[in-house]
Amino acid sequence: MAWTRRRLIQGTLAGAGLLALGGVGLSWQPTVMRTPSAPLRVLSPRSYSVLAAAADRICPGGNGLPAAGDLDIAGQIDALLATMHPGVGTELGQVLGLLENAAAGLLFDGNPRPFSGSAPAVQDAVLEGWRTSRLSVRRQAYKALRGLVASAYYASLATWAGVGYPGPPPGLLHRPPAEVP
Repeated sequence: MAWTRRRLIQGTLAGAGLLALGGVGLSWQPTVMRTPSAPLRVLSPRSYSVLAAAADRICPGGNGLPAAGDLDIAGQIDALLATMHPGVGTELGQVLGLLENAAAGLLFDGNPRPFSGSAPAVQDAVLEGWRTSRLSVRRQAYKALRGLVASAYYASLATWAGVGYPGPPPGLLHRPPAEVP
């Protein structure tokens, strides 16, 4: 059967439709949910779960350091976001949504599964793909995510001994508001 202009257009539209349906199907794969240790103030349960998975890969612990999950770094970041402009939490949620989206993962990283449901080695490869991406927005998002997670992780008292930090001089450690006279 000869290809006509009309048949070519129909075939192209049918192919585009199948790709779109496949992408929608990929993007609807469920997130592997994690239960926060405290009520969430800014992040959605889905964003919290993706952030917790990313934090586990960014700060996995070992050699005397606890894992990010043991410190609930995602919960600490949620509490920090509650003190910031609401737009920061919205933007972080968008980055986490893109990281979790299986359709975007397949397109950019060749990973057809959501980030939270991927094996640790695949998660490491995805994060490395973001770090070295030719798209500056992905590299910037990675730097922001990594910086946020690492800052919360190393600010935790539980990590200080593992990195050889004795802590601030006496009297300089921030006291909770309940202890202020």
